[in-house]
Amino acid sequence: MRTCIVLGLSLLVAAPAWAADVTCESKGRGRTECPMDTQGDVQVKRQLSKSPCTEGVTWGLSKHAVWVEQGCRAVFSNASDSAAAAPTASGGLPLFNATCPGGLDVHGDQGGPVYVNGKEATLKKSNDNYYEAKDAATGTVISLSKNPDGSLSVSYTGRKGANGICQLR
Repeated sequence: MRTCIVLGLSLLVAAPAWAADVTCESKGRGRTECPMDTQGDVQVKRQLSKSPCTEGVTWGLSKHAVWVEQGCRAVFSNASDSAAAAPTASGGLPLFNATCPGGLDVHGDQGGPVYVNGKEATLKKSNDNYYEAKDAATGTVISLSKNPDGSLSVSYTGRKGANGICQLR
């Protein structure tokens, strides 16, 4: 039997659907995957098993999950999701308005925040030239790239594989 327990509650309605901390355990020697935001700095917050939890050996990351095996059991956290990181996320975004396929309207104030269909999305800065705005209500991720010439490129990924390039207005 494989078990995955998700701990933590989001305090903001507009926050992503990912839990702050995820407890993942391997029963016996088998592999278990537990859903979590794996973009950023995922770490073992607390090891719960006597079996070792060694990154790349008994635990690792896939696109949207942490996996464990060989008896590893631990609480994992994504340090990139901390509240302290949020204020720096909006840094250098310009003022923009865009329309995306599927009827999505995206607006960004200079320096942030970003709104999807009038509701504030959670903004995450990957580097000075790339940001992602996640709208928990629609499951949409807006990708914002600052080009070398200073212009902005906007695209989106939605539920069921929907994706496309947004038109700046």
